[in-house]
Amino acid sequence: MTRKNILLISFDDAVAPWPYKTVFKEPLRTPNLDRFCEISTAFHAAYAQAPICGPSRASMMTTLMPHETGILDNEVYAFDRITPQSIWTFLLNSGGYYCSSGGKVHHGYRPLKPVNHDVLYSDGRKKFPDDMSLPKELRKRSKAFGGFKKGWGTPDGIDDDFYYDAKSADSAVKFLAEYDGDQPFYREVGFFSPHVPCATPARFKEMYDASNLRRPPEWNGYVPESDFIASTFPENEDFRSEEYWQDSIRNYFSAYSHGDYHFGRVMDALKNSRHAQNTIVVVVSDHGFHLGNRNLFRKTTLWEQSLRVPFIIFDPENPVGQEVHNPVAMIDLGPTVLDFAGIAPAERRHGRSLRPFLHGERDASRVIPSFYKHHVSIRKGEYRIIRYDDGSFQLFNVEKDFWQLRDLGIQHEEFEPMYQALKECSTDCGFDFQNAVGAATDPAVGGSALQPM
Repeated sequence: MTRKNILLISFDDAVAPWPYKTVFKEPLRTPNLDRFCEISTAFHAAYAQAPICGPSRASMMTTLMPHETGILDNEVYAFDRITPQSIWTFLLNSGGYYCSSGGKVHHGYRPLKPVNHDVLYSDGRKKFPDDMSLPKELRKRSKAFGGFKKGWGTPDGIDDDFYYDAKSADSAVKFLAEYDGDQPFYREVGFFSPHVPCATPARFKEMYDASNLRRPPEWNGYVPESDFIASTFPENEDFRSEEYWQDSIRNYFSAYSHGDYHFGRVMDALKNSRHAQNTIVVVVSDHGFHLGNRNLFRKTTLWEQSLRVPFIIFDPENPVGQEVHNPVAMIDLGPTVLDFAGIAPAERRHGRSLRPFLHGERDASRVIPSFYKHHVSIRKGEYRIIRYDDGSFQLFNVEKDFWQLRDLGIQHEEFEPMYQALKECSTDCGFDFQNAVGAATDPAVGGSALQPM
């Protein structure tokens, strides 16, 4: 039996797009992803294991939790803590796949160091300059549309090839057109979008009328339920301004649309290639982003907006559009890819293959953990519980309270079963939150530090 090729496409700081088609009135426009979902399985409740790039990407590429990799922030270079042999790509490479890098899948915009790259990939390193800032001369001929980081729009059709995503897509298009090897391939396509500063060709800014954007009526400005939350997740005060929020959301949406455009180029190249009928496509992001709720414009929280991501799988043998609303995890990426490749995963890994979900399997009761430094959270059923490292808790019904504005408190009837699920899941993951920084007394025996918020 011929093994299938695998195309992994990774966005950067991308929210799960579906709620944002309606919540701000002016819809997020991702026509290529929309068409892709019509023939794919879209997981609408997929969660990162960390709400920040480095720890999340290390986790999803090793199938280890952040505290197991020892990568808790972006300051740690992943391969100072893990070996390339611990990455599931190594199993593909050693299992007969031609593995090709291309763009940001591991943390960082530079290619991996040769000592690590050459263990994981069959071809050469590829370097694309990032979009963190515009060169001085390009900025002079660009327009500032306003909002966070000024919302730069570069002249259309003149400087489009400046962007990281353009170069990453060009590389992928070339690969798909030219690859004719006997081995099945695994190809990575990493995009910069919609990561700040959200500079794009001007036409993507002009796709959106910022004045049409509206905040949801249930928003009520900054919501710091405790001094600890206020100090840990401080308000982005600029977002008190309606106009500044509108311009900033227009910028983020435009960057997402820009990434979607280049995603469409790659998908067109696949469709027109000899590989179209034998290639699995998987679309992911490292984590989500707050787009103004609680007056936050950031990642690193354990609330839904920072953790929920796109996770979409296309199998040419089953080109059926379907939505899965059961919670799943980014640590499922490796087991899923390896399952399609017919390669057994390494022992002592978390996660599970999502391949059966393409054929109707469901699991509504699964517990999905996420971590940030010494904080821990799980999603189970309708609820999310968060345990902070000062010993305090939050409990939300995320089905009824998408923005997590109503903490249900520790007296709620669902707190105890969710707390027990949190303890069991933490133990299974090797995370002892009761001995983490600032651990407080078990609420089951009346911990004084654990007050309702």
